Amino acid sequence: MKRVVDKPYCTYSVYRAISSGLNVKCPKCHSFAIVTAEGNTVFFRCTNCGYTKTKERTIYRYSVHNQCNCCGRYYRVDIQDVNKQRFPVLHVACPFCKTISSGKVHKTAKGFQYPGEIKNGHEPFFGLELWFLSTFQNKFIWALNREHLAYLITYLSASLREKPAKYQIMRTQSDCLPTFMKTAKNRKQIVKLLKSIQHK
Repeated sequence: MKRVVDKPYCTYSVYRAISSGLNVKCPKCHSFAIVTAEGNTVFFRCTNCGYTKTKERTIYRYSVHNQCNCCGRYYRVDIQDVNKQRFPVLHVACPFCKTISSGKVHKTAKGFQYPGEIKNGHEPFFGLELWFLSTFQNKFIWALNREHLAYLITYLSASLREKPAKYQIMRTQSDCLPTFMKTAKNRKQIVKLLKSIQHK
C-alpha cells in the first residue's frame, strides 16, 4: 500500500513557485523557459533561444490634479485609458462643472501586483502557456514546475492519502486540486497523463 502525507496549503502556489521559477513554453521557439521574480521585477528567459522579457510588478495610478478655472474647485480625475496615460498633459473635464482644462498627468505607485491564478493553463504575468500542461475530459491539468508535477503524481497515485498531523482541521495542498482530479475513477488516467508530460 502506497501511503503519502499531504503538503501544507499553498505549498505549490504561483506566489511561492515564482521565486524558484514557473516552467513555461517559449512563445518564440516553443522550448522550455522559466518565469521568475525578484523584488519588483518579473523575468522571462528561454533556455533554448535566449529570448527574454521583463515586467515591472508595481501598479501605477495615473491622474490629473487641477483647480478648475471656472468654478475654482480642486479635483483629481483618474486616467483609465492606457493610451492616454503616456501623455504628460491631458485635457480633462472638471467633475463639478464640466469645464475642460489642461492638466499635468501624475503617475503614482498604487500597489504591488501579486500573482493571480493560472487561467486555461497560462501563467498570470506574461500570459504564457505552462510547460507541464495536458487535458483530461476537456479540462486542463497542469503543474507549475517539475517539483509540483512530482507532488501531483505522488499524491494521486497513492492508495492512502493523509493530512499532516498538525493540519488535521486545516486545509492542505490537495484542497487546491479540482474534484475531478481526486475522484477515484479518474486518478489512474490522470496519473498516466502526468507521467507522460513528466519527460518533456
